[in-house]
Amino acid sequence: MPTTKPTAAALQAACERLLRGEPARSDGSLTVASLAMEAGVSRASAYRHPHVVAEFRKLVADLEDAAAPSPTPREEVQALKAVERRLRQEHAREVRELRFCINVLAQQVQFLTLENQRLAQSGAQSLEVTRINR
Repeated sequence: MPTTKPTAAALQAACERLLRGEPARSDGSLTVASLAMEAGVSRASAYRHPHVVAEFRKLVADLEDAAAPSPTPREEVQALKAVERRLRQEHAREVRELRFCINVLAQQVQFLTLENQRLAQSGAQSLEVTRINR
């Protein structure tokens, strides 16, 4: 369906009103649905102008990024200490698991060594087996 310049202009004006916090027709939320309602068009009509919708979403994201308070150095240090604690716990857990695996593997090597010796001795004692030398 073709797009129209008046619809694009209405969406642009609605975008400006919403971003200023001065909605006239909608609840003022920064969503595409509110943008369409504010412009007086359907949501489908709004999506027929992807450049306007993309610009609106970018401006909303920029506004939200600017509004988000940056953490203080103390908060950053606390967050980093929490991450360090978590990483140390994961490391300790992995070390415990690896030590357990090493013990299991050592026991299996010991069992297989003894089994190999037993089979070698029983093979040497058996008279039914004839060795063929090449």
